[in-house]
Amino acid sequence: MKRMTFTKQIFASVVFSALAVSSVHAQDDSIIQGWSGTATFGATSLSGNTEASNVNAGIRLGKTVGKWEHLVFGALFKGDATSEVDAVDENGLPLTVTVNGEEVQVKDQVKTGNSNRIALGYQPRFYWRPRTYFFGIIDYEQDKPANIKLASRQVIGIGHKFFSNASGFLSAEAGFGNKNTEVVLGDDANGGIAYLGGNYLNRINENVTFNADLRADLGGDNTYYELGLGLAFKLSERMALKVSHQTRGNTDITDPTKLDPSKNDNATTINLVVDI
Repeated sequence: MKRMTFTKQIFASVVFSALAVSSVHAQDDSIIQGWSGTATFGATSLSGNTEASNVNAGIRLGKTVGKWEHLVFGALFKGDATSEVDAVDENGLPLTVTVNGEEVQVKDQVKTGNSNRIALGYQPRFYWRPRTYFFGIIDYEQDKPANIKLASRQVIGIGHKFFSNASGFLSAEAGFGNKNTEVVLGDDANGGIAYLGGNYLNRINENVTFNADLRADLGGDNTYYELGLGLAFKLSERMALKVSHQTRGNTDITDPTKLDPSKNDNATTINLVVDI
C-alpha cells in the first residue's frame, strides 16, 4: 500500500510539472498568455529491507505589464522513511529466532519520520524606478511535521536591484506586515513582523548557474528564516539539472511531544528544471 501511495505522489507531481510546461505552449487565447518561469521536479524511492521515498515539485511564474511585475510560486515536498527496531511478541517480550544455535533478536520495520509541506504565494511588484520597486506578498504554507498547521502572511515593502545583467543579478527587499501561524500542538504565533529578503544569481558560464536566496520574518513570538543555495547545470535550451540545499527554521515553533525537537529543517535535492 505504501508503494502505491508513493506512485500516486510521483504521478501527481509529474502531471503538475507537465501541465505547467504545456500550458505556456497552448493557443494564443490561453489564460496565462505572457507568463514565463520554471518548473522543477525530483523524486527518490527505496524499497526492500529499508523503505524511504520522497517527491518534490515547484513552480515559479512571472509576467510583466508596464511597470507591474507579477510573480506566482508554489512548492510541494512529500516523503516518509522507515528503520529497523527490535521486534516484540504479544506480551511485549523480545522476539528472537535461532540461527546456528544462537538466539538472535528479530527486527521489525517501523515508520520513523515523514515530511509533508505545501506552499503557495503571490508577489506583485510596481517599479517606481528602473531598479527600485514597491511590493506585496500574500502566501500560505502547511508543514505539519514541522508543527505548522497553517501559516499565512501579508507583507508590503520596498525592493532594489543592485545590478541585473547577462551575468546575473543581486536584489534585496525589506518590509513589514502580519503573519498568522496556527500550530499543530502548542501556542499559536500571530502578530506583526519585519520582513527581509535577498536574491543573488551568478551565471558562472553558459552551462552553469549559481543562486542564493535568503528570507527572514522577524516577529515578537517567532523568527522564521530560510536559506536556499543552488547549482544548475544546463542540459538543453529548456532543461537543466539542479542541486539544491535549503535550510528552514523557526525559533519558537517546535513539536512539544518530541524529546529533542530540531528548530531547523534541511533538505538537499537533485531536480530537473524546465524553462516554461
